Amino acid sequence: MSSFFSLIREAKLLEEEKEFTRAFNVYAESESHTTDESTLIKIKAKKAWCLYAVGNPRETESLFQDIIQNYPSHPLSITVYSRYLIKLKKFKSAKVLLQKSVLQFPSYLENYLLLASLLKDMERSEEAIEVLKKALSQEHLSNGRGIDRKDIWAELGSLYFSRGDFNSALVSLKKSLKMVEPEEFLHYDLLALCYLEAEDPENALTSIRTHIQYCKEIDPETLIILARAHCRVGKLEEAANNLIQAYSIEDSLYLKAADFIDFAPLLRNGFFTTLENIEWEEP
Repeated sequence: MSSFFSLIREAKLLEEEKEFTRAFNVYAESESHTTDESTLIKIKAKKAWCLYAVGNPRETESLFQDIIQNYPSHPLSITVYSRYLIKLKKFKSAKVLLQKSVLQFPSYLENYLLLASLLKDMERSEEAIEVLKKALSQEHLSNGRGIDRKDIWAELGSLYFSRGDFNSALVSLKKSLKMVEPEEFLHYDLLALCYLEAEDPENALTSIRTHIQYCKEIDPETLIILARAHCRVGKLEEAANNLIQAYSIEDSLYLKAADFIDFAPLLRNGFFTTLENIEWEEP
């Protein structure tokens, strides 16, 4: 077993050094050291990507087809081939394959997530939402790359928000939050935006402050959300200070159309005339 891991480490290092032909050969050698289907699929997929990297599309396709044919009862075979199709921008083919997969393997989380991500990129967010809801309806789900139900709820919240369904976004994000320790939740900024849309500035302020508490770096977008929340609760001086801090990061400020209403008091008192490089998104 130790020789197997040594071979895998060697192959990955060769990949990083762009020695793809040598990496292919080492991956091929490692196959004889394991009988685990999941591991073999991953190794064969690695070999296929090595072939792709050296410009052998026909052999790459052939190897992925072998994976599909030799491991028809393992959902990972569909995952690896779908990722290849997506790389080739064959989105419709990948979509059809993944849709069949979630029917055939209803407990396998990763293909739900891959399909939802693909649909989102295809600007079919309503279908992506339905895919994630279907995943959440399953009693048992395998973890996909360390991702579980809390992450599905968070992604669902993001999709709802992008569609302007802020109440559903808020519900989804709050469900995700309940499944983790407070410091592990990664979406307090989006939660704050949902609260702003729900006319709940106090909770928006709490959420964005929590985001700042746990994140390592504060970016202009975060400070703008904080300023919006401060304006909503009437703390104009704090809002102005937030915007000055955001401005100082890049010596400029880009404000979206949605910010106009929140910053109306600052517009009226002339605050923005003190800053030179401000770009407002067209309403």
